[in-house]
Amino acid sequence: MKKYLIVLLMLDLSCDSVAQPAFKGKFSGEQPGIISSADLVQDGTNLSGTVTINGKKAAVSGTVQDSSITGTLDDEETDKVYAYTGYIEKGELHFSITFPELNNQVIELVMKQGAAVASGPGTKISNPNASRDVRLIGLWRYTEVLSSGSGSNYGSLATDYFMELKADGTLLSWTGKSAGGAGGQGVSSEGNANVSKGEWYTEAKVLVMVDPAKGEKASVQFMADANRIMFVNGNNKRVWQRVR
Repeated sequence: MKKYLIVLLMLDLSCDSVAQPAFKGKFSGEQPGIISSADLVQDGTNLSGTVTINGKKAAVSGTVQDSSITGTLDDEETDKVYAYTGYIEKGELHFSITFPELNNQVIELVMKQGAAVASGPGTKISNPNASRDVRLIGLWRYTEVLSSGSGSNYGSLATDYFMELKADGTLLSWTGKSAGGAGGQGVSSEGNANVSKGEWYTEAKVLVMVDPAKGEKASVQFMADANRIMFVNGNNKRVWQRVR
């Protein structure tokens, strides 16, 4: 009888130890410049579902191995494919995506399991029916590089300016910096913190940016194609490249 009870207890423990699929369910999060959500389905070692980043949806395919996942994201809008890795820790999904167009920069998304999907930053757009040139919708980057010295004394500082123009009129902007040098000097980077939020619309070939909190406006002329925007302010011209 004792052996029988021990067998039953062992069976009960083994059943209890079979946890629900860790990568199944809904997740969401918000961090500087990025609002993300995921709806994942785990079938054995196969992972599927969707990940949405700042309103852009991508299909997930991948493999679950122990407590981590690897696979690819298929951007439904651009048809680009991105590699990702991920894991869950303390109810949070850590989802790292490699962006080749950002010099293979890896961006980690952190999303809480079971949290409500974030609807977007800021307050309600004050002028939702304003005209907005669809060519400007997306995430854009402008890089400014400063360098000095030569040989072993060479050093450089690159500043990436990011601007995201959303279809609903939301504007997000932030910067990222990286510094490097020759020889044994190291490389350091600064993340995209301190995101500024505002609104935008267009009037003919003019982009108007609004700070709703202060009621201030700034405008600049632009020329755009599918992957570039050139802003013209007098003799100053800057070309921004599309990230997505």
